[in-house]
Amino acid sequence: MIRYVVFLTIFFSLFSNAQESDFEKLQSLFTQSRKQIPEDLALKYFDFKSTERANGLLTGAIIVKAADYIIFSTILGCNMGGSCEQSSLTSFNKIGERIDTIAFERTMADCSFDDKRAAVFIAENLLVFKEIRTKLDCLGGGKQIGEKVWLEFQPIKDDGSFSKPYSDFKAIERENYIFSHRVFSKEELDDRTMDELDVIKNEIFASHGYVFTKKKWQDYFESKTWYIPSDTDAVHKLTEIEKKNIEVILSMKQ
Repeated sequence: MIRYVVFLTIFFSLFSNAQESDFEKLQSLFTQSRKQIPEDLALKYFDFKSTERANGLLTGAIIVKAADYIIFSTILGCNMGGSCEQSSLTSFNKIGERIDTIAFERTMADCSFDDKRAAVFIAENLLVFKEIRTKLDCLGGGKQIGEKVWLEFQPIKDDGSFSKPYSDFKAIERENYIFSHRVFSKEELDDRTMDELDVIKNEIFASHGYVFTKKKWQDYFESKTWYIPSDTDAVHKLTEIEKKNIEVILSMKQ
C-alpha cells in the first residue's frame, strides 16, 4: 500500500512538472509577436487545429499578467478574399489551466465593408475596444456610404474570467470616458496635474448634463458636441464608479 501511494505521488508530481514545463514553454514564445505556436501547444492550450481556412496559430502578446492569472492574445489569419485577420484572448491560471476565451482584435474587409476592432485601453480589470464598421460601395470604387463607431467595454473578473461586455456609443466622443467605467487609484493618477484632474472630475458631471455656474467650465464643455446641459444637480446621476473616482480626485487636491 505504501509503495502504491509513493508511486502515485511520484506520478502526479512528474505530471504536474510536465504541465508547468509546457506552460513555461508557451510563455517564452510570447516574447515575440507573430511567431507560430507549435501544433502540440496550440492544441493543448487553445484547442487549435489547422484547417484549410487557418493553417496556423500565431503569438500576439501577454496582454495582462495579474497575481492569479495571465492573459494571452493569439492571432489567426484566414485564407479568405480581401483582408482578414482576427485575434483572441485566452486567460489561464498560474499552472496553465485555461479559464476563459473571448474575441480580441480584428481586421476584416472587402469591396463592400471594412470592419475593425482595436484595443484602446488595457488593465487587469477592464479592456476597452474601439469598433469601426464601414459600409463601402463596391460598384463605386470602394466609396464610403456609411460608418458606425463605438466603444465596447469588457470587464475582467478577479479570477481571470470575462464578464458580459457592454457598448457605449457616446463615450467615443469624450476625452476621459474611462473614468466612468473603471475605478482609478491615487497611484495611477500621480502623474496628472491639478488642472487635468479638474477636467476629469468636471467631465464626469458634464456627461450627466450638469449645468455649470463657472464661466470657465460653461465655455469648455459647451464646445463639446456630446455635452447637453440639463440639470443643476447631477450628483444623484453618478454611478458608483464615478463617485469613487471623484472621491480619489478630491482627496488628491486637498
